[in-house]
Amino acid sequence: MMNVIMITAIWCPSCIIMRSRYDELLKHYNITKIEYDFDDDTDLIAPYKIGSILPVVIFMKDNEEILRIIGEKSKKELTKLLEGLYL
Repeated sequence: MMNVIMITAIWCPSCIIMRSRYDELLKHYNITKIEYDFDDDTDLIAPYKIGSILPVVIFMKDNEEILRIIGEKSKKELTKLLEGLYL
């Protein structure tokens, strides 16, 4: 089963935009999302080595990272990436 770790921040405009795009696509593909706050969850996100560009979305399968998407992407770009995971 695949799940997603999403790292966002309340001060990040791109995070607000991307949250709705991801929510729609993840629902379509039946992928579970775990969301962490960049400022509040520093201990939890430390193992993922997150830089300063947000949001960071990490696709995991069997506890292995299979895809990492950083920053703002169009819905079309995200759909293409997700379809690539399922082919």
